[in-house]
Amino acid sequence: MAPTVSDKELQLLFKEVLRTFSIEQLEYWAVETGFMKRKTKLKPEHFLLLCSCLGESIGKKSLVQLCAQLCATFDLKLTAEGLNQRFNPQAVKFLKKVFESLFSKQLAMPITEKRVFNRIRILDSTSFQLPAYYDEYKGANESGVKIQLEYELYQSTFLHLLVQEGIASDSQYAKVIKDDIKPGDLCLRDLGYFSTENLIDIDKQGGYFLSRMKNNMKLYQQNQDGKWEKIDLIMISEKLKRGEVLELDNIKVGRWVKNPLITRVIFTKLTEEQEAKRQIHIDKKRRKGKKPLSAQKNISINIFLTNIPQNMVKKEDVFSIYSLRWQIEILFKTWKSLFGIHEVKNIKKERFECHLYGTLIQLLLCSTLAFQCRRMLYMKHQMETSEYKSISIVKEFLPLFKEIIFNRGIIIKVCKLIYHSIKLNGKKCRRQQNSTVFDILETAYKNYIAKAS
Repeated sequence: MAPTVSDKELQLLFKEVLRTFSIEQLEYWAVETGFMKRKTKLKPEHFLLLCSCLGESIGKKSLVQLCAQLCATFDLKLTAEGLNQRFNPQAVKFLKKVFESLFSKQLAMPITEKRVFNRIRILDSTSFQLPAYYDEYKGANESGVKIQLEYELYQSTFLHLLVQEGIASDSQYAKVIKDDIKPGDLCLRDLGYFSTENLIDIDKQGGYFLSRMKNNMKLYQQNQDGKWEKIDLIMISEKLKRGEVLELDNIKVGRWVKNPLITRVIFTKLTEEQEAKRQIHIDKKRRKGKKPLSAQKNISINIFLTNIPQNMVKKEDVFSIYSLRWQIEILFKTWKSLFGIHEVKNIKKERFECHLYGTLIQLLLCSTLAFQCRRMLYMKHQMETSEYKSISIVKEFLPLFKEIIFNRGIIIKVCKLIYHSIKLNGKKCRRQQNSTVFDILETAYKNYIAKAS
């Protein structure tokens, strides 16, 4: 008989959520941030729910619609102008405080199974344009905002999140969070974060890196005389057969670097199908006016740099491990397609910022609950569930958070409804023979154990 999930296990999912969403705690933060200076009809819990849990984002609806929603939900009668005045700097500080509290208290279930890495840290950013008059948010052309996110794959938690102006440097942000890297952590990052200095920092912290190489970098191999000779990448690409993998060890990255990166380099020749997919991806970016950060001019080959020892990850598994980075792309897809974080009307800046932090609260709640339910389902039933489906299911339960705030007794009921909805309709569909996250991690673990024994 398959093990069933207990009420206690389900209640753990909401433990910190309940603490953060208590009326007493919300009132304390409202006073602390200046959002509530006196007793008013629009209480902190009403404003929080309006901005985060009651349906469409406040960035898309009109003030009249939002007032109607408050009236229908809480029997609150406000004028459009009255509500507009509540979207102020103090309201932004209040919602930011709630988000930061949820962020710092993310539930992480105990990990009992053996792992190849301590943590798998995936760093990436997403950005979108804003109305031109948002002077504080400079973009490439007009105004824009960028959200930096570092995501931990094993525990499905957010390690770091920062809202920046659109032109902020990814590479510079990598330097900001370098001290948080622990021994045994694996860092997977987009090419926008690539620099030899950042990779050296990871290595110094005792972490592992796995990165594609930028097209302007050169590789050098030491000959018998001790001199560094430039590697002919074109020749290597031409000699490799489709699907073939080549590894070179103790390779220097960059010629005139004071502190050169000496590392393991893996060359992977793409299959015709993989190359076609890459070309489609590049063309799509170009149509959007984006310049693809290709790993090399020859798109038929991947070049990976890593300090992961050979006895931990063999060369044939490097591409699969790196593909785990796409999990954060799935998250960003949910942010835009399900939550519409990028869809903003011409509204004043403070209302946009309330929309932004309200949506981030939604995202954090949905991601945390969805992924922990997914983890339970895998542990108890070996059932693999879809990230996208699970988050979309939890999102439909967000309006019930109103009931949870005012009636704590229904928490177990809500937990069960979410869990069983994901169990019924969240199953991951396997496309052809594509490996899932669980497949990749299990393969890496088995290979590591086999070599270690």
